[in-house]
Amino acid sequence: MKPATKTLLLLLLTVSLALTAFTAVPARASEKDEAYAAYYDLIEVLHEGDEWSDGFDRFKLIYVDSDDIPELLAVDTPGDEYDNNGITYYELYSYYNGEAVLLGSYSSGVASAGGYRGSTMYIKKSGKVLETYMEAGSGDAGDTVYKMENGAMTEIAHGDYNIATDDTVWDGKAMSYAKYNKKLNKTFKMKKAKSFEDLKTSSYKSMRKKLK
Repeated sequence: MKPATKTLLLLLLTVSLALTAFTAVPARASEKDEAYAAYYDLIEVLHEGDEWSDGFDRFKLIYVDSDDIPELLAVDTPGDEYDNNGITYYELYSYYNGEAVLLGSYSSGVASAGGYRGSTMYIKKSGKVLETYMEAGSGDAGDTVYKMENGAMTEIAHGDYNIATDDTVWDGKAMSYAKYNKKLNKTFKMKKAKSFEDLKTSSYKSMRKKLK
């Protein structure tokens, strides 16, 4: 056999073996596809609810941290001012280590009784979430900033104040309200924040189609 012919046959054999190996092993699904599959199963459970809850009725994919896999926000909206006491409840999930994990439970809105007001917001791709509250009756209020890291939310800053007094504390240190606001905005850039309440969410059926 001529050297040129032998070389050609060896090349063809190598290509043939490579193609066989490539077609024999199915391509691994992307991590984003795996996340969507996990979320798909999760929203069914969340939508059904349990003995304490009627379930979550709205959903939204949002980018909390800087990677390309979105987090899943589940929303339990009140049917009327008496349902959930007029408060909207949220659960935020991320895909981490091969499964959907709960990052935290939050709330927002104005309670029909008691004068409670709350809001939850995040800054896209920053990993940060801010939860606020205020009790109209007592004047007590506060802000808690969380940071998403390694599949969990960690509290990185907290402040309390009273709208009727000068009692203002940030991370355990007393200060003026003006300084408090500076500390809060340094930790959490309010101008870049999006409120959970203002997000356009999807129904259970629509989210199933997006995740399919």
